[in-house]
Amino acid sequence: MTQHSKMRYRFYREHKYVSYAASELERLIAKTDFRDRTQVDTIKNELANIEALMAGHAAWEESSIHELLRKKQSSVHKHIEAEHKEHTEQFKKLQEMILDISGCSNQHEQLNKGYSFYIAYRSYAGNNLKHLHEEEVIIMPELQKLYSDEELRAIEFKTYAQMTPEQMVHMMEILFPHMNPNDREFFLTDIHDAEPAKFMKAWEGIADKIESGERELLIKKFRLS
Repeated sequence: MTQHSKMRYRFYREHKYVSYAASELERLIAKTDFRDRTQVDTIKNELANIEALMAGHAAWEESSIHELLRKKQSSVHKHIEAEHKEHTEQFKKLQEMILDISGCSNQHEQLNKGYSFYIAYRSYAGNNLKHLHEEEVIIMPELQKLYSDEELRAIEFKTYAQMTPEQMVHMMEILFPHMNPNDREFFLTDIHDAEPAKFMKAWEGIADKIESGERELLIKKFRLS
């Protein structure tokens, strides 16, 4: 394999789950009868879950990934951080809208306000897809230009050092259904190399959720048999 064709280390594989979660909520909102208080409460709860997911994801990016850029006096991340703030404001507005629907008793108003809420959330979801795209096509190449693969890996290794095997399994259970075999191998390799003492417990917790043929290849790779 030539240096040119070598696969570089990259972040953001979890975006596959992030985009899935955001789009699933859009589909749920699209089917919601906003005259039904139970369905509105479900949307309210799911919106809070997505908001927490996105806030946590943004905070990790800014403290870990963007810190690498700041250390090299790169500024390509600044518009991404500005968008994080915009997304926070969008969620505040969405929360206000769904609370307004909850407090409304007129069915025609519930339907009209529900449609406005759907349009507003769809706008957020579209903005978020563009945001994820820019992180992967602007931020990631800049990081690869400024840092070696081992230097980039060290960021994820710090995260795994703070995690228990149970937390690793929980993370993989959420992410793996939305990923391809290369992504799953990537996560397991990082855990194996970063925290060998925790790896077997993490593997035992996730192995039976991986398709048998893929699992056998991983068993060979990590010499588990």
